[in-house]
Amino acid sequence: MIARPSGRQLLETVRTELRTTIKHAVTDADALARLDMIDSILGSVIMRSDDEVAWLREEIAAIERAGDAVLADRADETGQVAAALAVLRANRATGYRLPDLHAEYNLAGEVLSRAVEAGSRAGGRLRRTVEEVLEERLRREVLIRGEFSLAGRI
Repeated sequence: MIARPSGRQLLETVRTELRTTIKHAVTDADALARLDMIDSILGSVIMRSDDEVAWLREEIAAIERAGDAVLADRADETGQVAAALAVLRANRATGYRLPDLHAEYNLAGEVLSRAVEAGSRAGGRLRRTVEEVLEERLRREVLIRGEFSLAGRI
């Protein structure tokens, strides 16, 4: 019995039960494949459960710095990075609720997209700065997602 279960502990308990008890009782190949997909999804959610808020905050801050670097280097020829930064800054999540942080993260994603375009045009140090933020974001995504795939799905 778990006296004070965290979200992670609850998910790990469910995952263990599915792996050690339920899976052995299932003989249908399609159902087994679905259990594998469920296991993969649970693994991804477990990975995110403890650190997602911190990861979102860290990535938003890094993206914002990249956007500021574009502005500091006067590489925002179209004003699109400045506009996206203004929208981001005007719509900060005021707490730690995940839906609010995800909304802010999505706005930061627009900043990153525009900063990557501007950085690519500018080249040199600015391009490397912006690409490093993108690469870190992708590394974290792979870490969270792991080997996740929906078998038999496109």
